[in-house]
Amino acid sequence: MNITKESTGELTATIKIEVGPEDYKDKVTDALKEVQRKTTLKGFRPGKVPFGLINKMYKKSALAEEVNKLLSESLNSYIEENKLDLLGYPLSGKDKNTVTDFDHDEKFEFYFDIGLAPEINLEINNNTEAEYFDIQVEDEKVDNYLKDVRSRYGDPTNPEKAEKGDLIHGEIFQIDKDGNIPEGGITNTTSLSIDFIKDEKVQKKFIGCKKDDKIRFNPLAATGNESETASMLGIKKEDRDNMESDYEFLITEVSRIEPAEINKDFFDKVYPNDNVESEEDFREKLRNEARDYFQKESDNFFTHEVIEKLTHDTEVQLPEEFIKRWLVEAESKITEESVEQDYKDYVKALKQQLIIKKISIDNEVKVGTSDIKNYIKEMYARQFMFDLQDEEKSKQLDTLVESVMKNEEEVRKIYDQLFDNQLRELFKSKLKLNKTIINYDDFIQKVNEHHKHHHHEHE
Repeated sequence: MNITKESTGELTATIKIEVGPEDYKDKVTDALKEVQRKTTLKGFRPGKVPFGLINKMYKKSALAEEVNKLLSESLNSYIEENKLDLLGYPLSGKDKNTVTDFDHDEKFEFYFDIGLAPEINLEINNNTEAEYFDIQVEDEKVDNYLKDVRSRYGDPTNPEKAEKGDLIHGEIFQIDKDGNIPEGGITNTTSLSIDFIKDEKVQKKFIGCKKDDKIRFNPLAATGNESETASMLGIKKEDRDNMESDYEFLITEVSRIEPAEINKDFFDKVYPNDNVESEEDFREKLRNEARDYFQKESDNFFTHEVIEKLTHDTEVQLPEEFIKRWLVEAESKITEESVEQDYKDYVKALKQQLIIKKISIDNEVKVGTSDIKNYIKEMYARQFMFDLQDEEKSKQLDTLVESVMKNEEEVRKIYDQLFDNQLRELFKSKLKLNKTIINYDDFIQKVNEHHKHHHHEHE
């Protein structure tokens, strides 16, 4: 077998593979003997069909199969041995390959067009500036979180009269314009949160109501939400006619959550392992939890923006004709017309991949199987509050880890998360960060403005 590579452009080449009888003859013979061993043909004992007959019947298919195997193996080996960094994968040689005649030919020539990844001149250092938002959580937000947590850990009560925030339970009946219940009308046992009522006039009817009171209203007009109205009435969202009707609500119960008292018992329920002693410490725990959550969003935005900046600022030469051809051949839904129309987006995505690959190789950003397993194990250890030093508990987690590892989609998600974490920490440690302290709402506004700006740029 002879394999050669001929350059066809700055970043393209053609690989030529010449295959002769000496490369495939023995393998074809072995394959035919295996067919002979398994073949049953009338007039012959099983496995005793003459080899000449087997050769006549199956040589072409056996030859084609073995030659294709040789091609695949030799092409992959050549690429690996010569350390060719390819864009996409090899394509059948354009205008060079001819129809292979396995009936008559003994020598074959095959051509493969390849695109080569370009050299990228890029260093991650403090010569590159990047904006980084450090999220602060203001007191007002902590107040709201405290109110929410007190409600979640509060005690259910049934007050005599309803107030804002209460839940009203009862029977709802469809009524006609005279206030009568029509035959076959909608009835349902349901609940309604006063806070869900957007119509202030209707909301005032429910505030102050008590058991056995009857309130007439139009649920759809009151809530302005088809899904909530359909759920309340026990009907499908498509049943628009019944939603347009008036209804009477017979109140059977008012329920309210009395917020938990702010004391040591409350602190221990929310943070059982942290021994929080004071309201000040408790509020600080809430603030830090919120900040950690918000900061993750900021970190993700930071990583995204750094990659966008590097993609924009780094010159990357690409073989345009090969890429367009590869895109069409790689995905059946992509046409030559769509490639021309969206080529800039395809190139941008490819440049990002190449830049991230360059950064990860140069800076040893990599995630191994052991990293993924450790992440899963530590995650479940926190969830179940297991001590990893406990050998028996550790073995239980190992069994759980192996179960998760069988889920390829979940493993891919964890891999991506760990890779992104390493990439982000690399950027933080090596780039020149222009830090801005900002509250979460202002951060979201900036992100939205940024996306709008980029959206207009691409239109």
